[in-house]
Amino acid sequence: MVAALLLYGGLSVPAPPALRGVELSIGLLILAAVGWKWPLAVASGHALRTPSGVVQPDVRWMPVAVAAFTWLLWVPLLRGAALGWEAADILRDVVPLVFLFLPVLLVPALRSGGDRAVRALAGGLTMAGLLLALRWWRQADWGFGAIGRRAMADGGVYLLNAPSVLFAAVLLPALSLSLVAVGGRIRYWMAAIPCAAGGALCLGALAGAVHRTALGLAVLSLALTALWWARRRPWLALPLLLGFGLLTVAGGDALVGAWQQAAEKTRLTGANARWEEAAAVIDHVVATPWALLFGDGWGARIANPAVGGWRVSYTHTLASYSLLKTGLFGMIALGAYLAALVWPWCRLLGADPPLALAVVPPLLMALCLHTSFKYLDTGVILSLMLVAAECRKGLSAP
Repeated sequence: MVAALLLYGGLSVPAPPALRGVELSIGLLILAAVGWKWPLAVASGHALRTPSGVVQPDVRWMPVAVAAFTWLLWVPLLRGAALGWEAADILRDVVPLVFLFLPVLLVPALRSGGDRAVRALAGGLTMAGLLLALRWWRQADWGFGAIGRRAMADGGVYLLNAPSVLFAAVLLPALSLSLVAVGGRIRYWMAAIPCAAGGALCLGALAGAVHRTALGLAVLSLALTALWWARRRPWLALPLLLGFGLLTVAGGDALVGAWQQAAEKTRLTGANARWEEAAAVIDHVVATPWALLFGDGWGARIANPAVGGWRVSYTHTLASYSLLKTGLFGMIALGAYLAALVWPWCRLLGADPPLALAVVPPLLMALCLHTSFKYLDTGVILSLMLVAAECRKGLSAP
């Protein structure tokens, strides 16, 4: 799985236009990680009858997730096929569905690895995000001085939209702070430096491309992590204040410029036509009872006002996307799945607050505000959260 994430970050893109060799390799590596018998059991619904030795009784989210996945796989698939949608469009919807429900496939395979699996998966995600950020910096000609001065382009493949970039932007500084807080050994302090530098590269990329909401969520998450550590280690308050002061002095103009750019982008674009897009979806599905209850199925297209009225197979939020494709019944299934994941996150928050806070920004962006719910790393972050919650260990200390 780590090898798949490194390939993803180093050579692939969040939304590949076609199935290339690198994407095929990533898929084969994921299949090697999870095996083939369990995915077949999940897709057929037979996993609901699996003995408790595989699906543990205390893992309450798993039966809900399996049932939701089975419904969301087959009902919209048959509906889309019946309506005659193109096979390529259907596949473009089914693959992201598998990514979103990746925890159902991946967590049973990782559970036996315990804390070692948590660290490996977190490390793979972080490296994938850092590699994507470095690739963006390369296409931006390493223009670090442009932060806060001019908005840099996202590029044609939108590397920074990957949730792993935002995850790395939060986890790397948080891990650096954790290493300093634990202290006691010089190697911890030395390891904190590259972690902080990697986090700065990711945060700087988000600021340079004016990803305003992602950047705001990252800063909020890091502030809460710093407050948590300051409460546990009161002596950290002074270094944190000094570090913030140095950052303000050294990069004050860039920080002010980034804030002004975010405010100007908000003034010009607002919510990026998300409300108009949602209204178009609602108008479409209420036309017939079948569309309202079951959606138009995988592969459906809509004239989307968020992209100038072009007929496209996506919307920019998971809610409108699921309503269009799966209808009210599909939204209920998806809502049940996501609701079942809240309790594991609460457990993780009690056991490892830095890691629990690190997964929140990319998941909020993916599940509420952005098309990144269709990307591979969203499912991997959910899997990491669930495995870590079961282990009740994490990354708050080396």
